[in-house]
Amino acid sequence: MAVKTLVLGFDGADHRFIGEMIGEGELPNLAALRARLTPFEVENDPGQGNVQFWTSAAIGAGPATHAHYFYMQFDPRTYDILLSHDMALPKTTPFWASLDAEGKRIAVVDWYEMPLTPIKNGVLVHRWLAHEPLTQSVYMPEAMRGVTARYAADNPIAEGFASRPRDTVEDMQDFLTRTLSRIEPKTRFFVDQMHNEHWDLYVACMSEAHNIGHYYMEVEDETHSRHDASIAAEVQAPLRQCYRALDEAVGKIVAAAGNEAEIFVFGGPAMGKFISANSALEEIARRVDLGFGAPLSGAETAKQAYRSFIPESLRRRIGPFARAIRKRFANRDYLRRRFFAVPHNDNAGAIRINLEGREKYGTVSGGNDYDALVSEITEGVSSFINPDTGRSIVGRVIDVRKEFAGPNREMLPDIFIEWDRTDTHGDFTRLVSEKFGEVTLPRHARTGDHTSFGFFWAPPGATAPARPEDVTAPILASVRR
Repeated sequence: MAVKTLVLGFDGADHRFIGEMIGEGELPNLAALRARLTPFEVENDPGQGNVQFWTSAAIGAGPATHAHYFYMQFDPRTYDILLSHDMALPKTTPFWASLDAEGKRIAVVDWYEMPLTPIKNGVLVHRWLAHEPLTQSVYMPEAMRGVTARYAADNPIAEGFASRPRDTVEDMQDFLTRTLSRIEPKTRFFVDQMHNEHWDLYVACMSEAHNIGHYYMEVEDETHSRHDASIAAEVQAPLRQCYRALDEAVGKIVAAAGNEAEIFVFGGPAMGKFISANSALEEIARRVDLGFGAPLSGAETAKQAYRSFIPESLRRRIGPFARAIRKRFANRDYLRRRFFAVPHNDNAGAIRINLEGREKYGTVSGGNDYDALVSEITEGVSSFINPDTGRSIVGRVIDVRKEFAGPNREMLPDIFIEWDRTDTHGDFTRLVSEKFGEVTLPRHARTGDHTSFGFFWAPPGATAPARPEDVTAPILASVRR
């Protein structure tokens, strides 16, 4: 059998690191692919993270159309923070569903945060061996559940690493081994599927670079503030181990697709050091909104009590429950506020303005008042300095109404705040503002986080994509030819 168009997806992969390894004579299969294709760097939309990157690429439109900016989102009707699959997000059509409706035979496996549009002429597998699944796996048709179980019955890292101890070399080696163990059975599944059937489109995605990049950056990167040479000597080059295993998988998958397959490679956003003020943004927003001397919010009081009285070992087990309780406190605070922080990917904070006529209990009018408040928020947050660099913690402020256009823009936060990561060797620990005081940040489990860049390798003649949403058109054209 054969594949007409093959898309290889590498969630969280870093094209610059891949290029570095290729330059050192490693990754022969990826090197061969890059040589026959045209490589492009893809810059993400301003202030956006991994969820939006892959969603925009899936539907060929930006965040102001699909409104899927993070896996947790703010509901203006209730002021709740909901998991994205519980939100009433706009209905969108991923490119593979359009092809399915045309009668094309398609398969899509573990595209990150994929829109779950039903298909009739192929196979869709979601969250089988993916990045820290939040929900149960989805199989279309349901019979694929049994098929995938023959290769890997369970996800060996389904519980994620943030909820586990990572205090010893043994802890870190164990998670690394289990993460990399997913690549071989998934590769066998892809190869067998391609050998057994003809496919107009086969989308084969891997997420291991995402997991390893989040949790092992300080091991791989000697300039990281948390680098420990003794651990690095034992847990040797985890990112390189990951990319070598992915490269071996690429060789087998490309061979199985056949010589006539037209191939695309899509990956990212890449990984760099974890540097984020998101965990402090709600407290910063409260001070900018209400003043430095204002009483703590209910959510912040609950958070401080939680950290003071609950042992860290227990926090790992009850984390989701505790976050749900804090959200309930936050909801009550939001009703009276002019603006507040909402969850977002750690590369950028997100602020929602409590706007009259949009939020149920809006307190801010539009027009000049709205514009003035955006300026006030920008100035206030930018006043916080990272004492380690002497610079503002803010790299760039994105006013969504000025940067984005689309029918569902009002479902996005109103402001994204990209953190300054320039020449910084580790995460923020203390933030200081002359006007709003000092804020301390907890130590994060993750040491790596997404950058603003991904990559797209396409057959010669393809147009350079400006944003992730631009990769859709050449894939569709390939399948339809």
